[in-house]
Amino acid sequence: MKHLIDRYYRFIRPLRPLYGWALDAKRKARCSKRAEEWRAKKFRGAKLDVCGGRNPWKSGEFLNVDIMDFPQVDLVLDIRKRFPVDDDVIAEIFSAATLEHFREPDNLHILKEFHRILRPQGVLHVCTPNIEAIARGLLEGEDVRVINQHFFGKYKSDQTEDYDLHRWMYPARKMIEVLESIGFVYVQQVPNDTGLHDPKYNYVIKAEKK
Repeated sequence: MKHLIDRYYRFIRPLRPLYGWALDAKRKARCSKRAEEWRAKKFRGAKLDVCGGRNPWKSGEFLNVDIMDFPQVDLVLDIRKRFPVDDDVIAEIFSAATLEHFREPDNLHILKEFHRILRPQGVLHVCTPNIEAIARGLLEGEDVRVINQHFFGKYKSDQTEDYDLHRWMYPARKMIEVLESIGFVYVQQVPNDTGLHDPKYNYVIKAEKK
């Protein structure tokens, strides 16, 4: 089989974009169907991966919510606005590499929306850069390119998008304080075993709705 592919690769190569388009269309159709099924149930018991983008968390178990209409996204919405979800219906929310891309007022709105839509005993996991650990890394001589990416976000030359940049980061203890002030309980920092972001420079906070 490999020999045949190698032999005819020059004919196959021009078809790769078409294959990619077909694969993305299939993914998008599947995501749209899943979103409609949950919408019909008014999202009762749903789990949300907020801003999973191109790399959704536990796809199929969590609905991928993002402002960008990527093929892997189930629900397209701007989380800086009120979520189109009723109060007290969501079972779990996972948010990684999200809050740092918004200003503090947007962060407060988003966290309050998380609390509003979670059902009682619903669980929130927030993974975001640890500004204190990043600062320590700088003082300890960490590679300045690594430090800059964690401080300011991912720069991709001319392809850098506005949503790639960082605008606000909470120390872990401040994030805990903010979540408690909103009404979350059992708020604590837990091990960052998500496998998504460097645990040295990103913390995870777990909280529940009372």
